[in-house]
Amino acid sequence: MSGPLGLSIGTTNLVAARVGNQPVSRRSVLTLSTDRTPQVGMPESGSGVTLGGFVERVGDPVPLVAPDGASYPADTLLVEALDAMVDLVGGPSEQLAIAVPAHWGAPTLRALRNALRHNPSLSRDGRAARLVPDAVASLAALRANPGLPSNGVVALLDFGGGGTSITLADAASMFEPIDETTRYPDFSGDQIDQALLTHVLDGVAQAGGIDPAGTAAVGSLARLREECRQAKERLSAETATDLVVDLPGYSATVRVTRTELESLMQAPLAGVLDALEKALERNGISWPAVSAVVTIGGGASIPLVTQRLSEHSQAQVVTTPQPALDAAIGAALSAAYAADADAQTGMAPTLGQAAVVPTAGIPSAADSSSGEASSTFRALAWSEDDAGDDVVPYTGPDLVESYGSETAARPAVQYVPPTGPIEQPRGGWERLPLTVFAVAAALVLVAIGGVTYALTSATGTAPSSEVKPPEPKPLPPQEVAPSPVAPPPPVEPPPAPEPVTQAPAPPPVTVTQAPPPPVTETRVVTQTTTPPPVTTTTTTTTTTTTTTPPPTTTTTTPTTTTTTTNPMTTTYVTVPFVPVPIPIQVPNRGETQNPYQQQPQYPYQQQPQYPYQPYP
Repeated sequence: MSGPLGLSIGTTNLVAARVGNQPVSRRSVLTLSTDRTPQVGMPESGSGVTLGGFVERVGDPVPLVAPDGASYPADTLLVEALDAMVDLVGGPSEQLAIAVPAHWGAPTLRALRNALRHNPSLSRDGRAARLVPDAVASLAALRANPGLPSNGVVALLDFGGGGTSITLADAASMFEPIDETTRYPDFSGDQIDQALLTHVLDGVAQAGGIDPAGTAAVGSLARLREECRQAKERLSAETATDLVVDLPGYSATVRVTRTELESLMQAPLAGVLDALEKALERNGISWPAVSAVVTIGGGASIPLVTQRLSEHSQAQVVTTPQPALDAAIGAALSAAYAADADAQTGMAPTLGQAAVVPTAGIPSAADSSSGEASSTFRALAWSEDDAGDDVVPYTGPDLVESYGSETAARPAVQYVPPTGPIEQPRGGWERLPLTVFAVAAALVLVAIGGVTYALTSATGTAPSSEVKPPEPKPLPPQEVAPSPVAPPPPVEPPPAPEPVTQAPAPPPVTVTQAPPPPVTETRVVTQTTTPPPVTTTTTTTTTTTTTTPPPTTTTTTPTTTTTTTNPMTTTYVTVPFVPVPIPIQVPNRGETQNPYQQQPQYPYQQQPQYPYQPYP
């Protein structure tokens, strides 16, 4: 068969539902034998090895150990059980979706996908079947039949065999989950079965006086627990039921009522309601914002569950006659919707064949009134829903041929794989000619080269050498030495500067002036007497120009040979494209450089340095 197929994974049962066929439910138990393929469900005979409990062990690296000592990974056992379920409903399908527990995490789902890829019936071209959370799949099934509100918050409670899951969904956003699924493990089908078994054993112990915990009764307790599970399911529709108790030394029929079962469920069910309140409070949702409470899973068939939810909440409680099948039915609908979406977008491998969902196995509304279809099939036939927003398979002409070249509509677009990178148009700044950047770079290089050349040629160092000072020349007879200048009032002399020996040269004055502020002047005064010839060494005092003239100290020493160290002087380097000369400190070679020959740097007039004129 090629119709959409949905599978659901539960701790207690595995369900397979194909559109147009009766759903099939089996216990989550796998029987392995050497003479036949693996069988899912309770074994019919005692041959082979029966393994259970693998659903809750998916993703666990520790394998399950069979009674014969062989070990099996839980992932592999679940995939074999799902493959056996596919065979029970007519074989594989290209449109397959699997509903997984909504509380499963990413590592568990990843382990299941890896195991599905190795099974050709549950994968396609090496890709695992589509996995859908059972909460989302169940909402899709109940939206189609019997219908859900189109706005507000929908609270979904899944009463499963291993625990209760609570999911909050936004109806206005296509029932998208609002928060992660909350798992409450203290209320489950297995715990109800165990509580009912304990209640029956207590009655047997009081009546017959036997010890049910004895070693001889251990093998019979497994069969009695299965009787309790079936009695629990019958009490969902009946008020009382009988179950057979067959223990070593004791055999009787025990009657159990619905009231007794409900008394065992009161305490754990109150915990579920408290967990629901906490989930709403955590997401800031009040009861007036809840438009519906949906119950699914095998435990949703118990009347007490619906009664307590109706009393506790202010919203309507929505359920189906067979809530244990909702997840598988929703998975089949998800597979059909996904195939229809691929056909409409044109991404399916064969567009012409996938454009129409196969509807051969789906009867029309007129056929369904004949009574031949079962009640379960009516739940699968989502096209019978009266809701206007329901998805209906397209059965008209081919969509591809409707876009002809003679119409004004957009022509059909054929998908072509990319063959290479596509050049994007450049922006305005990217279209700027590279010549501008080249010219700017050249100007920068020329400026840097000019500065480097000027600094290299002007900052050379000259080694110091011993120079014999020249003999002083006598003054002409008519010249008279100027009268000494009256010294200024005594002031506290500044710290003695480092002595500098200056070779006499006419005129013996060197002025070093830096750009203001501050202005520093250096004065050199030389006094020479005729007899006997002496060399005057002047100690230079460097002061900052203030209102008080700097003192001058004259020291006369005998003629001697001194070592002259070239003092540092300031030279100015002219750099291209720089309007102001650059001052650089270099050793004095006896050359005087005037930086203001080309263009004066300071436009203001300078004051004379020596206000005293020599006598004529």
